[in-house]
Amino acid sequence: MMIRITELARKTGASVDELHYLERKGFVSPVRAKLKRRKVRQYPDADIRKLQLTIKYRREGFTWDVAFQKALQELRNPRLFDVR
Repeated sequence: MMIRITELARKTGASVDELHYLERKGFVSPVRAKLKRRKVRQYPDADIRKLQLTIKYRREGFTWDVAFQKALQELRNPRLFDVR
């Protein structure tokens, strides 16, 4: 399933501008789909969790690059980040 950028912004807590920035940095690669006469960005479900974690770490004060790397680490090995 694919969602558009405004829905992704709502689900991740990021602004549309932040999502455009992350796209320019290469952190996500949306699919460009034609909707009537314009092209829209659509993001796969896999990007949602990755961006949620990236935004979480960014809000904790990490740089975008470090936040993204921490998000990838957590996705690869969630038990390392499991706090009980």
